[in-house]
Amino acid sequence: MKSVFLLQWRRLYRAPVMLVFLVLTIVFVSLLAGANSENKLTVYTFFDSALTDEGSDAWLEKLNEAELFEFREAQEEEARQAVFAGEINFAVQLMNDDYRLLVAADDPNRFLLENYVNQVFAEELRLREAEQQSSGGEIRTSVEKYMADPPLQAVTTSLEGEGSFKQEGQLQVLFGMSLFFSIYTVLFSLMNIAEEKRGGTWDRMIISPLRKWQVYLGHMTFCFIVGFAQIVLIFLFFHYVFGFDLGERYGTMAVILGCYTFAVVALGLLLMGLVKTPQQLQAVIPIVASAIAMLGGAFWPIEVVTNEIMLAVSKGMPIFYGIDALKGAALYDRGLSELLHPISMMMLFGVACMGIGINLMERR
Repeated sequence: MKSVFLLQWRRLYRAPVMLVFLVLTIVFVSLLAGANSENKLTVYTFFDSALTDEGSDAWLEKLNEAELFEFREAQEEEARQAVFAGEINFAVQLMNDDYRLLVAADDPNRFLLENYVNQVFAEELRLREAEQQSSGGEIRTSVEKYMADPPLQAVTTSLEGEGSFKQEGQLQVLFGMSLFFSIYTVLFSLMNIAEEKRGGTWDRMIISPLRKWQVYLGHMTFCFIVGFAQIVLIFLFFHYVFGFDLGERYGTMAVILGCYTFAVVALGLLLMGLVKTPQQLQAVIPIVASAIAMLGGAFWPIEVVTNEIMLAVSKGMPIFYGIDALKGAALYDRGLSELLHPISMMMLFGVACMGIGINLMERR
């Protein structure tokens, strides 16, 4: 086993495929996460002709107190044209005591925007009504004073943990792209087996004093270490260089990555049992990797998928459980006992693929 294991490292030194996918992962995550690093969503805002400049500035100032949205003043024609052209999904028209949403697509953020604008308008209109009914003119000042130092405070806590919204977008990209490119690294590392089978080296090793399990274990251990190390290096790079918050469950995340890498290695053995030549494997790897990533939620959050068939198929992808478990550990501080389901599903997937794959390889 040791000789087979060391041979793979010498081959990696001659053709460092791991470095290629390591760099690709860093580039893709940097571009995608960098594009989403600004958490505020820009909303084009135009005003009714009856609204004064002072009133327009007042509404913009109030609306821009939001953490999720940035309301940017625009001309009505510009905003409408941008919505109609599909450049933006919605815009807001502000009036003295009302508003209108101009919507082009069914964007989930539309509901957040509508709720926020409705809340701001409702509070302002209540203050105006209170000012009209109050004999004095200090009702707004009194309210602002009480809001700055309220006598009663309510503390709300999400069941999924605090602060997860801002981080989830970046971590979705990091986890998805890291696990996706690790599939390429592991499967292309198994290309050595296909080359050995074509050249006859595999048959000579099988009839050599080496036992079969030692040959298999040497290849599998090498692929496992390469795939696992690539993901860990990427996580460390983005944690310490770009400041991605991965939580404190490092041990839990290591177990998750180990189970996921095992599942991918087992998938590679299954593919090795199905193909006959290295050329076939080279053609199959991009198809399989892309299909797993798209169905498993590596390119976009699985929550945005509404098709029941696609959701059912995603449950059979190891990357789905890997991303789900990593999010649980990083965002919601879940331990191994709370993540047994995704971990066990990855292990089950790996055991099934390995059993079938080795059986197919032995038959040939």
